[in-house]
Amino acid sequence: MSIKQEKVKRIIKINPVKSQVMMRLQPRMRVCAYCRISTDSREQHNSFIAQKTYYEEMIGQREDWQYVGMYADEARSATKIQSRDDFLRMMKDCEAGKIDMIITKSVTRFARNTVDSIEAIRKLKLLGIAVFFEQENINTLSENSEVLLTILSSLAQGEAESTSTNNKWAAIKRFKDGTFKISTPALGYTKDIDGELIIDEQEVEIIKYIFKQYLNGKGTYVIAKELNDMEIPTIRGAEKWVDRAIKDILLNPVYTGNLILQKTYRTEVIPFKQKRNKGELPQYFIYENHESIIRMEEAEAVKEIFEYRRKQMSVDVIKVQNRYAFTSKIICGECGKVFRRQKIYIGKPYEKVQWCCIQHIQDKEKCKMTSIREDIIQQAFTLMWNKLSSNYKEILYPLLESLKNLRADEQQEREIRECNEKIIELSKQSHILSGVVAKGYIDSAIFIEKQTALQVETDAIRKRRKVLLDESGFEAEIFNTEHLIGLFERYPELQDNYSEELFLQSVDQIIIIEGMTITFRLINKLEFSECFSKEEIQQ
Repeated sequence: MSIKQEKVKRIIKINPVKSQVMMRLQPRMRVCAYCRISTDSREQHNSFIAQKTYYEEMIGQREDWQYVGMYADEARSATKIQSRDDFLRMMKDCEAGKIDMIITKSVTRFARNTVDSIEAIRKLKLLGIAVFFEQENINTLSENSEVLLTILSSLAQGEAESTSTNNKWAAIKRFKDGTFKISTPALGYTKDIDGELIIDEQEVEIIKYIFKQYLNGKGTYVIAKELNDMEIPTIRGAEKWVDRAIKDILLNPVYTGNLILQKTYRTEVIPFKQKRNKGELPQYFIYENHESIIRMEEAEAVKEIFEYRRKQMSVDVIKVQNRYAFTSKIICGECGKVFRRQKIYIGKPYEKVQWCCIQHIQDKEKCKMTSIREDIIQQAFTLMWNKLSSNYKEILYPLLESLKNLRADEQQEREIRECNEKIIELSKQSHILSGVVAKGYIDSAIFIEKQTALQVETDAIRKRRKVLLDESGFEAEIFNTEHLIGLFERYPELQDNYSEELFLQSVDQIIIIEGMTITFRLINKLEFSECFSKEEIQQ
């Protein structure tokens, strides 16, 4: 029996050429430092300078390290990486191959959002770049760093959420006892040394102008355009005045000397988001908190006009009385009758829903319009919506501006202004009369007689103002165009499937034309069509 002799394998290690070349060209590790301070106070600024000096000296002392710079974000939150400019610049430099190691004080200085922290570290690890956390003594390129970093980042995130909760509790306590100080006063106000609101003499005229023009019958868009034309500075450095800002000013009780607290709130978990309070949390109303700019009667008149216009054209809440979304909305392009819903092949696996002209159902000779499947209409709406969604700014914004430029003339504005002034004056007389009777200076019978006369006169002027507002033109089209723009801004992504909610909020009528063309007439009277072949549109 022969014994097989084992052959000894000869193995030669071939070192990577790139690493050898890089070591010869760049023998030292390129190291940067990253630091962040949470506020822009003087004390924190001094801390920032101290950290910068420390890292420059510490990295400079190592012969095998090359200092390549300091990346630092001042007065920035750690809960969102996107809000830190220098952090993002550092990541780009890492991707460009300019950095080999990042040194930072601790995990909490790097990021308090666990997801962002781990994502950034893993990205850097793939690039072969280490992050060294001094306080925790962790190098992210070591074998056991991942689990420990996950734990530490989660703790840091919990700390951030706990701090946010404590801050929120403190703010609510100040809301309740009336000691909360507004950090950023509304336009028209500034703060005294005690943090109380006082009138800003330079900005107060802007507020008076806005209220005056609205009471004169002008819309919020026109007022915003006039302020832009006059080059009036915007609120908090915005690019230009917009109608949404004008609406917020007109409905803000701060200008009557009152204050509403907790109009917005911050979500409780990372990433923190600021949201408008629509009833999720209590609000706190403080009467006569500061000096008023606008009289209460004027503010009430503004609210009346605003509410009237909203009720006349509101599509905020669509009341669907019909059982189906398409009921009474589909119009026959041949005879003008509405379509009726039908089910065909009932009980079969291929059961379908179709819509057919009532006239055609009753007498095919009077209307030859054939039926159309419901899924084809839904498909056509989705196609139309997605096309308009990609181009709505180029279509709806110019239309909105044109409509608003065609509104009320000077004569109508003057009459609306006179009506508002008279209503405000009658309201003042009514308040005075109530005060007089409360003190017993006039008899109750005389009070009732005079109060009734004031009410009759006020109602008559309000009716006249309503007529003038109705005649001021294009209000419904303007409001509905604004509503459509709002829909596209709330739903910017393309729709994969038919959305009944979007249909109900955007479409007034569907017109079916033999051929086959489906035309959607939107709530602002714009029409968009989608064409199908007969084979596609019929069964």
